[in-house]
This record gives sequence, C-alpha cells and structure tokens, in this order.
Amino acid sequence: MSGCGGAPSAPSPTSDAGAEGGAFSGDVSCSDDARVDTYTAKLVKPGDNGVLAFELTESDPAPPAKGANTWTLTITDAGGAAMSGTLAVELFMPDHGHGTSVPPVVSFDAASGSYTVKPVYLFMPGVWRITLDYYADPADEKPVDAATFYFCIEG
Repeated sequence: MSGCGGAPSAPSPTSDAGAEGGAFSGDVSCSDDARVDTYTAKLVKPGDNGVLAFELTESDPAPPAKGANTWTLTITDAGGAAMSGTLAVELFMPDHGHGTSVPPVVSFDAASGSYTVKPVYLFMPGVWRITLDYYADPADEKPVDAATFYFCIEG
C-alpha cells in the first residue's frame, strides 16, 4: 500500500505499509487498488442503509485529480426524487490517517436538484476516501444514509 510521499520501501515491524513516518520513495500508484472506483460521469453508489442513491454526476477535472476539484452530485430516494437536505462531505486518506487541509463547501441548487461540492481538495497522491452523509434535517444526529467513493490520485 502507498503512504505519504510515495510507495513504502519497507514497512517497519511496528507499522503497516500505509502508516505515516515510514521510509517512502518513488511515485505513488494505486490504480490497481481494489477499493478504488473507476470514474465515469454519473457514477452511482447505493447508500449504506439502502435508502438513497448518491450520483457523482460530474467531476471537474474528470477523473478527479490532484488539487482542487469541483463535484456535482445528485441524491435521490427509491422513487428517483431528488433530495434537498443537508450533505456533509469528508475527504480522508485511509492509508495515511489524515484528511485534507481545505474543507469542502457544499451548496444546493433547487432548480437542478443537485449539490455542488468545492473544493474537493485532493492535495497529494494516494487513495482518497470521500464520504457523503445525507441528513434530512441538519439537527439530526445520524444521517439518513451515506455513501463512500474511493479515488486514486496518481503521482
């Protein structure tokens, strides 16, 4: 597994290959990682609770790349109706144990029934986990449903 700054040369006995602090060198390549989603426009993920569908309608740039990205998302119920609640977005590198330095801002366009998330700031190479939590009401403690996208940022 890749870590911060490149591929691990040899993990230490007390850490795994994705842990920070190991000796890393070379380019990061995670395209063969089984977790990684293949980007396509209109990529749909069913919600973890089976209530909603999360569609990554568009990414700019496409596919997601190192740096600032803008995502357009649509969240629909089982009948295909667009949802207009609160969307929380978390960007995290599971192999590195850290998130992004620039939190994304989410806006909703009622006319199109879509959310815009920007920046989706993927500042370094490796596997990024983007978790989407949908809340019917922002005061709710638990999301109605959630979905996770994984993308490989090469470098």
